[in-house]
Amino acid sequence: MTRRWLLLGLVGLGPLLAEAHWQENTLLSPSEPASARAQALAQRGSAPLAVQPPEIVAQELTVAPGDTLNALLLQLGVNAETRTQALTSLAGRFDPRGLRPGDRLTVTSLTTGQPVSVAIERDSGIQYVVTLGERPSTRIVPPRLDTLTLGREVDIETSLYAALAAEGIPTRFAMDLEVLLGGLMDTARDISGAERLQLLWEEDRREDGTRVGPPRLTYMGLADPSARLEMVWPTDQRATVMLFKDGSLVETKRFPVLGARLTSAFGNRRHPVYGGVRRHDGVDLAAPRGTPVMATAPGRVSFVGRRGGYGRVVEVEHERGTLSRYTHLSRFASGLSVGDAINAGDTLGEVGASGLTTGPNLHYEVRVGDRPVDPLEEGQRIILGESPTPQDYRSALFEARGRLKKAIGTSGLVALDNR
Repeated sequence: MTRRWLLLGLVGLGPLLAEAHWQENTLLSPSEPASARAQALAQRGSAPLAVQPPEIVAQELTVAPGDTLNALLLQLGVNAETRTQALTSLAGRFDPRGLRPGDRLTVTSLTTGQPVSVAIERDSGIQYVVTLGERPSTRIVPPRLDTLTLGREVDIETSLYAALAAEGIPTRFAMDLEVLLGGLMDTARDISGAERLQLLWEEDRREDGTRVGPPRLTYMGLADPSARLEMVWPTDQRATVMLFKDGSLVETKRFPVLGARLTSAFGNRRHPVYGGVRRHDGVDLAAPRGTPVMATAPGRVSFVGRRGGYGRVVEVEHERGTLSRYTHLSRFASGLSVGDAINAGDTLGEVGASGLTTGPNLHYEVRVGDRPVDPLEEGQRIILGESPTPQDYRSALFEARGRLKKAIGTSGLVALDNR
């Protein structure tokens, strides 16, 4: 647990910390008689001509494993009454049980020791700020971020993971590609050492250059002497991942969470909580708490609430007796209720860890007549309805290739325009 003390001048923040009572027209111009100025000062008593706002002290802690919000506030000298006020105000916006290692907690106080605000900054850069006082209130402050587009080209000599690690590329991409390419190849077995990999991804950065949240793949090209595989991630909110072979569309996969990592596929698996092999009726998509969860197809909301180990759940009914289920949510979209008509891409809630789960993720299911089907295969084909035209997919591919060229240049690109 790290700790920093900052002394901040409050020029411009006076209205938030002290109430300055200013009198209009009490300061007379130098051209007025001295007697008039003296009389005005006598009426005001001995009050100073300007009120300097008090200074404040900001104390910051970085959350370590096992820390709780209440214990951290106590460590920073916040009394029981103020801790209760802060926790109560946060309740509708942030679950204190969701505090994670690496989150930053800041308590701002007057030099007299009176706390003024409590702020929690998540890994995503989002801040939950509680303004203390007679009526404490909580507001969510979005991060001030710059989005960088990065591109790299690497030769794979042994394994996909080793190639990424050697070049300083986020190794989480290796698992993403292994899962998404699973229908076409076994990356551990089929990569021979003669492949060239091209990647394009985005990262959000704070003003100090530190990365916020996970990096997001937007393009992948994998070429060997026999074929070229390409994968394009969406730039819009439809979350459809497109897979091409030699320039022709092979398949699409639609995810309800942008930038998520597929951590558990459909079918039998070892249960992460109970152990043992059990049937997994959906897919698990890991993402930071608070990441928007979107409907994958048009439909009508049929359930909003809690369901045992699923935690907070939204269910959407589609045509042909098909249902999509979104679980472990941290919160529901504002105003969402049963009977609402929704479109693909509409926000249903936010990623969380409610119910039986080991961490923030979305468990996503598709059911046909209550029969679970693979959401990324059969389920997707059933509920998608109208799909983009082949020309739409082709345009997305060429646009992604253009961004790749801009990011890494044209040298070494493998026959991008010939297929």
